[in-house]
Amino acid sequence: MVRNEGAAFRVIQHVTTTDSEHIAPPSGKGARVVFDVHRDLALDPEQAWEALIDWKGHGEWVPLTHVDVDSTQPDLFTAWSGPGASGWGRRLALEDRMQAITVEFDGGYGHCVVHKLGPTLHGVAQLTVSPGPTPGTSTIHWHENVTVRRLPRILSSLTGSVSAALFNMALGRMEKWAHRQH
Repeated sequence: MVRNEGAAFRVIQHVTTTDSEHIAPPSGKGARVVFDVHRDLALDPEQAWEALIDWKGHGEWVPLTHVDVDSTQPDLFTAWSGPGASGWGRRLALEDRMQAITVEFDGGYGHCVVHKLGPTLHGVAQLTVSPGPTPGTSTIHWHENVTVRRLPRILSSLTGSVSAALFNMALGRMEKWAHRQH
């Protein structure tokens, strides 16, 4: 577990990796990657929720990522991550097709379930938002349970740890991006 206290807002960031089962494991060959990121943000829950489910906006705060949202079905979207994700080098980027299955927000609490449809990642991401420890803050929990095709199983744990650290960093970038939007 990594713990870091931010002085400006007394925000505590938690990054954990776990083998716990939140949902049925994804099927298929490849590395099984499971991680959890818990992070408190200086955003009220509604702001955090809106930023978190703005699928196209993920391209603004997830490094080396571009997101295409289906104009006829906004719950379907594809994230391209890696070098050239937004243009010329898309062949070098990881294609992550997804569908938001559950998107619920009520009274400061939000829950979203996103299915990973392939071709490289299969499984589920669960995103939750709740009121944070102090007024005007929120707590985000990002859980992923995916299989990564063509990645050796021996790299599962390392990939989970690296992914947790990257998603923790991305949530910090999301917080700054959301502040600039308002």
